[in-house]
Amino acid sequence: MRPLIEVSHVVAEWAFTQGLKKLREASDNSNQSEIARRIGKSRAAIGHYETGRYLPSHESLDIMLDAYGHGERAGYYRALRDRVETHAPDWWEDEFADGFPPWSLALLAGLEHSAVRIRMYDPHAVPELFRTRPYAERVLRAELPTPRAGDVADHVRMVRGRQAVLDRAAPPGLECVLDESVLRRVVGDATVHAEQLHRLRELTDEPHVDIRVLPEDRGCPAGAAGGFTTILLPRDVIQDFSEVTYVTTPVDRVHYVGTDELASFRALWDNAHSAALSADESRALLTEYAERLAART
Repeated sequence: MRPLIEVSHVVAEWAFTQGLKKLREASDNSNQSEIARRIGKSRAAIGHYETGRYLPSHESLDIMLDAYGHGERAGYYRALRDRVETHAPDWWEDEFADGFPPWSLALLAGLEHSAVRIRMYDPHAVPELFRTRPYAERVLRAELPTPRAGDVADHVRMVRGRQAVLDRAAPPGLECVLDESVLRRVVGDATVHAEQLHRLRELTDEPHVDIRVLPEDRGCPAGAAGGFTTILLPRDVIQDFSEVTYVTTPVDRVHYVGTDELASFRALWDNAHSAALSADESRALLTEYAERLAART
């Protein structure tokens, strides 16, 4: 079993609070007032536990889980609760001033840090985990609603910090499907884009990285008009939310954990992956685009 301390604090807190809420809402004893009465607390206390404002004691936690019909899971939830209480800082907490990153981005970074596998589909740009600094800067200036210099700099630093997951001793498996137009569409200038394509070509040599190109002549997979990232977490450590899918919108990053939602994203991934070139064919095409662009610089 992977040590719980290796799981990001923000992920542990999210899994604990949302797990308690999920168990309560699915149980026959979903009434917050009744649960509060059993542990000798106010109704508001249950809401505080489910939002992370306060942590329940081990004794209260055991009573709550027993009321939800999951008393056998007390050991897991006690360990998760204690991991939250320990609050080993996530790397970005010492890197940035208060207020950055926003919670949705912090959770994404924590999920990536804790992941065993990450799947990325993007029809528009190179995924953030694979971006070079110049490429990331150009894309962020186009994507941020109000791209002030300080905001761009913070986001670029955040991207670079998140990319450290690629270099850790036991990195997650990374699977990526890119639309061919991403290789062809020059971001910034030829020099910036050539460097980015060279970086992608380098990554294909890594044993834990699998990059596939979806040729333009095969069209867009049904329903996959936008990109998404699916993150798989260690099931023995994060038991209730071992799969999360993220979608980036113009104003925020939205995550999905519902059974039907995840099934839809899995189908989209399967469609895109099956339509893409093989790993060797994708590597050859990446090399061709990189060399062609390098000749122009």
